[in-house]
Amino acid sequence: MDQIVKFNNVSKKFQLFWEEIVIFEKTNLEIERNELVLFYGPSGSGKTTLLNLLTGLLNPDEGEIQVAGLYVDLIPEKEKSDFRSNYLGIVFQENNLVSTLTVKENIILFQELCGYEVEGKEEKIDLLLEKLGIDHRKDSFPVQLSGGEKKRVAIARALSNDPYMLILDEPTGNLDRESADELCNLVKELFLTTDITVIVSSHDQRMNEIATLVYKVGSKKVELEEEHEERRKGEEIEYRPIDSLERGKEDIFIEEALLDPIE
Repeated sequence: MDQIVKFNNVSKKFQLFWEEIVIFEKTNLEIERNELVLFYGPSGSGKTTLLNLLTGLLNPDEGEIQVAGLYVDLIPEKEKSDFRSNYLGIVFQENNLVSTLTVKENIILFQELCGYEVEGKEEKIDLLLEKLGIDHRKDSFPVQLSGGEKKRVAIARALSNDPYMLILDEPTGNLDRESADELCNLVKELFLTTDITVIVSSHDQRMNEIATLVYKVGSKKVELEEEHEERRKGEEIEYRPIDSLERGKEDIFIEEALLDPIE
C-alpha cells in the first residue's frame, strides 16, 4: 500500500515572549492510503499544530514532511493553496459557510476559488449532497441548517474537489450526541467506500471506535497506541494514481527531487 504521509524527525516550537514552547521534537510518523487515523490528546497537546504542519499551514523548524509524494515544507508559500485544493479536503472546527449563499452555492464558490473545472460538476455536487444525506437542503441557507447539517455541508465542500485525503479537526465538537453519532457513521462510510485517506483530530471516543490507527499527541511526540487492521478498506477499493500539481512543481516530488537529506 502506498504511503501518503511521512514526518521525518520533525520539530516545531513557538516563542511566547521570553519562553520557548516546544510542541514536537524529532517526531516521526508514517501513514498509508488505506488508513482512518485518529489523533487525540488534551487541549494544547499539539493536535491542531500537527494538522497545520501536515497541510502546509505551518512549516517545521527541523525535519521534513512528505504528503502524497511531495515535500510539503518546500512548496513555495504562494503555491501551497494549490497543494491544499488539489490534494486535501480540510474541514476546520468552524464550518466557515458563507451566510448569504445557499448550500450548493457555497460548494460552487469553493470550487471556483480553487479553479476546479470538470464536466457536469453541478450534477456531481447533487450526487455528493445525496450521498451525504443533505440533497434536500441544497437550496437552504446556513442559518436554516442544524449543527449536524452544517458539518455535512462542510464535508461535502471539502470532498467536492476529489481530494486524496480528508482532514477533520474536532468534527463532533459542537454537535449533540445524536448528530455526533450520525457524523461518525458517515465518516466511516466515506472511508470504507472511497479511496480517500481520513485523518481526524478529536477528543470523541466514538472516533476511536472507527479508526484504524489511534495516535496519542502530547509530551512533544506522536505515539501509536492502537492499530485495527480489521477496520481497513477492503481489497475491492481501487486507488487513483496521485497526479502532480498542474502549475508545475516537479522539483518538489520525492521521486524527482535533487535534494540533500535533512539531518
